[in-house]
Amino acid sequence: MRLFAAVAVFVLSLGPAMALQKVMILPIVNIDKDANFAYLEGSITDSLKERLREKLAFDELPEEKWNLIAEQNFILRDDFHTRTAAMNLGILTNQDIVISGGFKPVNAKLGGGRIKTSIHATAYLLDIKKKKIIATVSVDLPADSELFTSINQVADRMEAEARKVIPSKEDAARSGLQSAGEPFFSDWSIGLNAGAGLYVSGYAKYFTPQLPALGATMRARMPRFARNLVVAGGFNFLNHKLKEGGDSALQSLGASSLTTNYMFSMALGYQLGLGTKFYLEPQLGGGYVLQSTAVTGNGINSTLSNGFPLARAGATAYYRLNPIVDVSLGAESLMYIEQGTMTFVPLVLAGLHYKF
Repeated sequence: MRLFAAVAVFVLSLGPAMALQKVMILPIVNIDKDANFAYLEGSITDSLKERLREKLAFDELPEEKWNLIAEQNFILRDDFHTRTAAMNLGILTNQDIVISGGFKPVNAKLGGGRIKTSIHATAYLLDIKKKKIIATVSVDLPADSELFTSINQVADRMEAEARKVIPSKEDAARSGLQSAGEPFFSDWSIGLNAGAGLYVSGYAKYFTPQLPALGATMRARMPRFARNLVVAGGFNFLNHKLKEGGDSALQSLGASSLTTNYMFSMALGYQLGLGTKFYLEPQLGGGYVLQSTAVTGNGINSTLSNGFPLARAGATAYYRLNPIVDVSLGAESLMYIEQGTMTFVPLVLAGLHYKF
């Protein structure tokens, strides 16, 4: 028993260190789009980011990553200051903490018809896992010569609140917290496809493809190497039979055949954004074909099996219906390499893909 306990402690000690929290810092938005104070959006946001990065330890999601996901899911930059938009984007990007906010000028009437303008800034600290607001920071900044020296007030207040849930760099080092880094695989999806194909060159003169061509895919991003790099496993199902009148020994015997192709492949792809809801994914890969041929007629009734490698290249256009469902239309070409003869099989497939 003691030996078992010692082994368990040793194995646990080899496990991964506790990871830092994943934090997304959104721009502090110019809510009213007042051109006179447009520069403040960058100034306040930069001040906040610099302070938090300097004092606290966390994994920050880069802007190019959350911006792409926001565009793909119609979360508008103008709405980043709202808790709903910030919370939804945090859920979609799998964050622990999101910091967001906004500012707008406020005019107060003074005696003698005078008006005093100040900048009211509000920032939120959101717990995405618990779907709640941790803290709300509100600061009124003077819209005069003291504004530049007052901008850091937002960073001061937010740092104080963030320290309650995000460790300082010193505390993180003492606790052994480490950056989790990018995962090897993310954004898994499965899809079903249907369409048609034909045979070109090689043994094409003997075969007629039968409709439909069916397929299934499983895909995942590989962000550890590149954010838009994709690895995909595919399975295609296609029947063909001998052409009528073809130069075939079977036909000379008065027999016919139906061949079933089970095509397995792996491919690498790269997603190219074409807009907020469209993207294109070229792929290149290879695999193996298993064939089963049923021969019947004129007293013949037998099944033959064989297999050979294939190469695969193509491109698929995707349209995002919602955050978890895409529809697709793709064109690809398979190249059979059978007994030293290359036969090309172009396919056009439409599909439905579900992310999980």
